[in-house]
Amino acid sequence: MQSSPSTIYSQNVDKQRILVLGKNRQRIVQLILSVLKFNNRKCSYSTPSAEVNDDSPFIIIEPSNQNNLLDYHHHILIFSGLSKDEETLYSALADSTPKSGAIIYDESDSTSSGIAKIQRADVAASPYAALKHEMQNGLAVLITSTKEKYETRLSTSDDLRNIAAVKDLVKRIGVSSGQFYRAIAALQ
Repeated sequence: MQSSPSTIYSQNVDKQRILVLGKNRQRIVQLILSVLKFNNRKCSYSTPSAEVNDDSPFIIIEPSNQNNLLDYHHHILIFSGLSKDEETLYSALADSTPKSGAIIYDESDSTSSGIAKIQRADVAASPYAALKHEMQNGLAVLITSTKEKYETRLSTSDDLRNIAAVKDLVKRIGVSSGQFYRAIAALQ
């Protein structure tokens, strides 16, 4: 069972706390952890099914419910597919993002976009959309800015947007574009 938000905060007060919310949160966390594992990067995480706390400088948090989200004292938010009835809750959460923090959001989701686009002092709002790709035999081939191609096992538009959120986040924590693309290509 996942610890309470205040416990997770107190155990990780010296780490950068990354909070992943919305309908695709579980898949995004899974992809983040896969990319980090592929690149031999330590990572603390807290999900409804598991918690790992190591000496990494950050923790990925997928909350089990919406209670006490402010108690995580996040630095980075990732929003994916928020429902309109959650707007007030997530607006307050976004407003609590500290200076030098970030909100990574799905630009195709009007609720996420509406919340993230509000000006907040020294908080970066970073939209994401499906990465450049072409479809071959029902699977995505990712195309980098230097025209390199990486075959993947991804086929859904949701996953193509989810990996864009992952790419933005892992870049912020020190994973290069090349490392990211190789990790996504290696997913089974």
